[in-house]
Amino acid sequence: MLKNNGEGSSGASRRTLGRTNVVVRGAWLDPNTVAYKPMNIIHRGKLKHVELTFAVGDLFDADVDAIVSSEQTDFVLAGNLESISGQIWHRYGDSIQQELDAATKGQVLGAGTVLETSGAKDFARIFHAGFHEPDDWPGTPGASQDADYFEAIGSCTRQVLNSIRAQGLSSVAFPLIGCGLFRLDEKMLIFQLLDAVETLDARLQDGEDINVWLVIRDRAQFESAVGVFLELLLRARREMIVAQIERSGVPILDRFAARLAQRSNEDWAKWQLCRFAEIALEIMCYGLIRGISPSPRPESLFQEGEAPTFGVVRELALKVAVALPAKANVWGANFFASILKNEATARALEAVNTQRNNLAHGRTSLPLAEIKELVARSLQLDAWARISEVDVELRLADWNPWVVTSSAPIGQTGVFERWQKNAIRYLVPETGEVFKVPRNSAASVN
Repeated sequence: MLKNNGEGSSGASRRTLGRTNVVVRGAWLDPNTVAYKPMNIIHRGKLKHVELTFAVGDLFDADVDAIVSSEQTDFVLAGNLESISGQIWHRYGDSIQQELDAATKGQVLGAGTVLETSGAKDFARIFHAGFHEPDDWPGTPGASQDADYFEAIGSCTRQVLNSIRAQGLSSVAFPLIGCGLFRLDEKMLIFQLLDAVETLDARLQDGEDINVWLVIRDRAQFESAVGVFLELLLRARREMIVAQIERSGVPILDRFAARLAQRSNEDWAKWQLCRFAEIALEIMCYGLIRGISPSPRPESLFQEGEAPTFGVVRELALKVAVALPAKANVWGANFFASILKNEATARALEAVNTQRNNLAHGRTSLPLAEIKELVARSLQLDAWARISEVDVELRLADWNPWVVTSSAPIGQTGVFERWQKNAIRYLVPETGEVFKVPRNSAASVN
């Protein structure tokens, strides 16, 4: 049986089983020596519009319109047949690679990039989720933090689900990305997938029904790790808690905070609190940048195609805070500078970052109440609602190109996520949706 390393899935295609030989580990074997194990449905449940299916088996056997493969962000298909990426190349030849090459043009793209290709003979589409760069591996010098890998996987997941809806596809199958060499916590990865699915379910209209599969190839791995957790997960979702946080007076943050007020698993609520702090840090950073004259644009501060991480944003925010002119006449700028230059709040923010990484990796984390207190202290959140009493009025419409409102379909407000050759991408924090604004028109979007 082919092994699932957590970054992909592999195995013999259902369409090769009727042939004289079966492909296993790249060798041609007598089919009588290969024990074919059909897809085993472990759990199937229905939300309002989305049906969730948990299964053990071969991702390529899932009866779906589309599948997801994890990739490095050079999007060169793997030669390892134990991975989904390697199986795509082996099953479908060079045609998929040619499509990927046409999209990348030989460039390494940023983590969190999703590319789409045709699905060859078996599927309508294949989604290739690039969650780390080719030289970015855990334990290597300069490697990303665990939480950054985790967030990149979450971003890819949400992009795939949004594309499934936009293209009118009815089903998609995911592997469990990130629990192999990256050793991210299976429980948190599933919580992240479920959160993305539930968010999508809430946006779907009557008549829009989607089937989302989570397929794990290695039966032993499923039963020893995820399989055991599945029962805990189902029970935990009946024993959920609520995390409430003080209103900031910033609509983007307050809409995200409203999600924290919904019942959730405790560990996921902890992660969302840390995510709240990350979004608030971005607001602080971009507000500070607006206090610099002339105000720099994303292209001069961040690399093309790369979403700035928690650490990058924090470092930039502190740098701008130190350089900020005295009494800058920009909403929040002076207050944010004082926060970032304060040693106590800086220590609290670093502690929040530590909790992010502990949660992503499955290490012991602080109790929910302590993380909530750290978040509030690191941001001095109790003072945000009073900023307008001493500063000018908050007008997010003036925050281009850092915060913009999309023109369609319903005017969602997004925070800068990354810039690309022809567009700037914006993230809607409360839904995880992404929209693009052409770079040459970003400054005119309101």
